[in-house]
Formats: sequence, C-alpha cells, structure tokens
Amino acid sequence: MALFGKKKDTSKRQEMIRPPSFSEQRMDIPSFPTYEPTLANHTEIKHEIDREDYDYEEKPIMQEEKAIFVKINKYKSAIDTLETIKEKLKTAEIIIDELAKIRDKEEAEFNEWQNSIHEIKEKLAQVDKTLFEV
Repeated sequence: MALFGKKKDTSKRQEMIRPPSFSEQRMDIPSFPTYEPTLANHTEIKHEIDREDYDYEEKPIMQEEKAIFVKINKYKSAIDTLETIKEKLKTAEIIIDELAKIRDKEEAEFNEWQNSIHEIKEKLAQVDKTLFEV
C-alpha cells in the first residue's frame, strides 16, 4: 500500500482552465451614472466643523453607580470636621439672634429718645410762647 500515488498530469488541467480573453471589440458594457458633487470646495465643511463657537449638544454621560472606598481615618476626620462646622453654624446662628435682639432694643431706645426730645421741644415752645405773651 503506497501512501503517495503517481503524479497526475497537470498540463491537461491548465489547458481546461484558462482565463477569458477580453478583446477590445466587445464594448457592450452599460454606462453607469456619474455623481457630480454639489460643493465645489470641501474647505467650507472643514471650516464649519472647526468653528469654536459651534454649539454642540452635549448629552449627559450616564455614569454607573460605583462604590467609593475611603480610608477609615480620613472618613473619621471628615465626620469630625463636619461636626465642628455644624457646631460653629449653631453658634453663629445664636449670635445673630442675640444681635437682632440687641438691635431691636437699640431701636426701641432710639425711638424713646426721639419721643423725649420731641416732648422737650413742645414744652420749650409752650414756655417760649407764654413768656413772650406777657
């Protein structure tokens, strides 16, 4: 039993398979329509694209929710800082309320002084009037 057989004659096969010869006499190929570009200059398009003032509609990028890992000591210090800020805000709020009360008291005293001065003026006008009548 032989593994390899005799070499077959390939010359007959090459004669059977020959590429077709195209002669110049055969010109019955249909003509295809041609495309004429409507823009004469492509630089106009490039100029419009490269414009900096062009308003691109930016779509918001949907980000996936991801876990955030923070070192514990930084987390604790951040919480401590937030607590300190809350305490200072409460203190500032109390001070502002006290200042508003003081301002209201000052306004009341100021109005009282104005009324006193007005009463004194009226009394002086009466005294002046009675003195010059005589």
